[in-house]
Parts: sequence; C-alpha cells; structure tokens
Amino acid sequence: MSKTFNYIFIGLAGGVILFIISCIVFIGIVFSDFGGKGYSVTELEEEYLENKAEINDLIQYYYKIKPSDKVVDIEFKNDKVLERITITHLSKSKQTYQNWNINITDLTVSKLKAELNWTDDEIKILKEKLDNANCISIKDGEPVKIGFKRSGLGMYSFNVFQNRDTDRNMFNDGCQYILRNHNLALEYGGGAIGPQCFPNK
Repeated sequence: MSKTFNYIFIGLAGGVILFIISCIVFIGIVFSDFGGKGYSVTELEEEYLENKAEINDLIQYYYKIKPSDKVVDIEFKNDKVLERITITHLSKSKQTYQNWNINITDLTVSKLKAELNWTDDEIKILKEKLDNANCISIKDGEPVKIGFKRSGLGMYSFNVFQNRDTDRNMFNDGCQYILRNHNLALEYGGGAIGPQCFPNK
C-alpha cells in the first residue's frame, strides 16, 4: 500500500513539474524574443525605407485584385499555406469568412473563390510582391496595414497612409503606434495576451 502511494505521489509530482516547465516556456515565447527577432522603432523604420518602393508596388497590386466591396486581411505562412485570412463585406459591416492555417489552393475553390474571385496567378503574384517587400501580410483600409514580421505572438507592421486628410492622432500613442512621418506609422501588437507596446531595445 505504501509503495503504491509513493508511486502515485511521484507521478503527480512529475506531472506538476512538467506543467510548470511548460508554462515557463510558453511565457518565454510570449513575453520575449524567444519566438523571433525583436525590432526597435529605428530598425523597423529602416526596414520600411529599404523596401519602400516594393511596398508601394505591393499596395497598388493588392488594390488591383481585391474586391472593392470587401476588406481582406491576408497573411502568408509560406508558399503553400496561409497563416490566416479574414474577409469582411463593407456594405454589411459583417465578417463573412475567417480561418487559419489553410492551404493556398483553397482560395480558388468553394466559398473563397466566390468571395475573392482570384486566379492562381494572381495569388502567386501577390505572394511574390509580399516577398519582394520582405513582408508577410496585407490588410486594406486607411491606412493600409502591411505585416512585416512576427516575433512570438506579436506582429511588427507598417501603416501606410493613402489619404493626406486622414486623422493621424490615433496612430501616434507612443506605445502600439509610432508616427514617423505623414505617410507612415509603425505598429507593434503583441497578440491576444502579449505586451502591446514596442519592446524597449
């Protein structure tokens, strides 16, 4: 009886230790650069300036293929898989599709084909233009939001203004948004549970 109790106790203790280690690793991914490189405001601005022409070319192409009645937020994981995609109808102000980790070929079939009406070539060119700009995602709006890189659960982004009259005050809070000039606001979002301000570098 005593041996059985000891075995049970050792098993439970081992499980608790394993759980604690898992939590520490998870916190490390979320709250540090363990999950990817971090960027200072200066470094992020330099990345934008280095790829400014390619980013502008990406935006122009994106609006050429994007349905005018929808907001499309698309992020590529690689050449074959989307990290995520969200489609919202402007007229209904209603999200009609959202999914994660889907095969890129799904964009040309079933509901997504009807929503976007994109060809294989258009999707391929969009991915190429993202690669040329050294970025991973794009979402239309004012400003256009270009996802640069992920770090853990966080995302570094470029907000590129298209309208000179847009109120830029909300894009200069010194935390999540840093307004660098009239055309560009840098952004860092830590995901659902990560820090929402630019990490101190």
